[in-house]
Amino acid sequence: MTLTLRNTALTACILLALAYTCFTVRSFQAMRLSSSLDVASLQRAIGLEPGNASDQDLLCRFLLFDRQDAAAATPACERATQLNPYDSAAWLDLALAYYTRGAEADQRRAILAAIAVDPKTPDVAWQAANFFLTQGETAQAFRQFAVAMHGDPNRIGPSLAASWRATHDVNAILAILPPDPDAYLQFIRLLMANNQWEGAHQVWSAMVLLKAPLDYRRALFYVDAQLQQRNPSRAVEAWNQLAARSPILHAYTGGVNLVVNGGFDQEILNAGFDWHYEPRGGSTPSLDVGEFHSPGRSLLISYRGNGGDAGFFQYVPVKPNTQYTLSAWTKSEKLETANGPRVSVYGGYDGKLYAQTPETTDTTPWHRLATTFQTGPETEIVVIRLSRDPADTIIKGKFWVDDVDLRAATPSALREK
Repeated sequence: MTLTLRNTALTACILLALAYTCFTVRSFQAMRLSSSLDVASLQRAIGLEPGNASDQDLLCRFLLFDRQDAAAATPACERATQLNPYDSAAWLDLALAYYTRGAEADQRRAILAAIAVDPKTPDVAWQAANFFLTQGETAQAFRQFAVAMHGDPNRIGPSLAASWRATHDVNAILAILPPDPDAYLQFIRLLMANNQWEGAHQVWSAMVLLKAPLDYRRALFYVDAQLQQRNPSRAVEAWNQLAARSPILHAYTGGVNLVVNGGFDQEILNAGFDWHYEPRGGSTPSLDVGEFHSPGRSLLISYRGNGGDAGFFQYVPVKPNTQYTLSAWTKSEKLETANGPRVSVYGGYDGKLYAQTPETTDTTPWHRLATTFQTGPETEIVVIRLSRDPADTIIKGKFWVDDVDLRAATPSALREK
């Protein structure tokens, strides 16, 4: 009896081992066939493992994308979702098959199933949003765009573009933006590209109210854009709002001297109301830490042939019908030219020359240059430049500038004039 039981147990173990071996071989063959990526191999793999949802979905995708045969793909897509109704990707593949065949009601059902399975997945939300948008269901689309943008920063730009094309509704899009300043800045850029300046201002104002950290460098383009649009008041407002949120930028503001970073001791931002630089032929600017009027550094312009404007300039907000004093400390070394560089003030938009300091030539120690001028009745912005006039004469040598200063003129300065 004991021997019989032992033989029975051994037989059972052998049968189980054989069954496991067959299952393993079967699974291996199915996996090998499914990796072949051709219809016949995939169908044989499904024949070996008809309950494998992944193989069904793989066949669905192959027929959809490689063969572009939605009619043939649809049964495989449907079978994949039946075998695994919790795979949102399979539902989306099925939705695409239905879409290609023009079966909108079935497509909608598949999209809603994908959302039910993965309500917070950005890829699912993105595809669902575009489906709803094509159906004219804007509210549904915007809800899904919100999920996509909140879950994946890379979806922000495309979601904004699609939403704007569909509605041109700034308020509706604002309502779905994630609380990330970068999302607002992307929307602002989109609006400016479409010449929607009031909308851009509305989004900027909303962004300023966010509690999230804001890198001022990423936002300075808006200040520059307002300056280029000849809207200096909004440029000043935006600059001050950024400075209020950034201790670093705040150091560029304040004081009676209206010139920002007049001693060139802080980083040159090349934006906003700090110094800008546009390369010019015939001269090269650099910051000199070994030569300065006040401790820190100065701006050195090295001339090597000809050229008028050195390419360094700054926008300065001013008041109309107001007298100002411009001054700067300069130094030169072997500055050979018939007419030397000056610190000049021009109208921000009309290009009118308001004032120039005396020119500097030859070799000179640090010395102060100053001039006074009065703005016009509508002047709100002037530009300080390092220029030469005429510009076509030969010039070689070095020219340093430090402590550039522009302020409302005092009675004593007016008397000196």
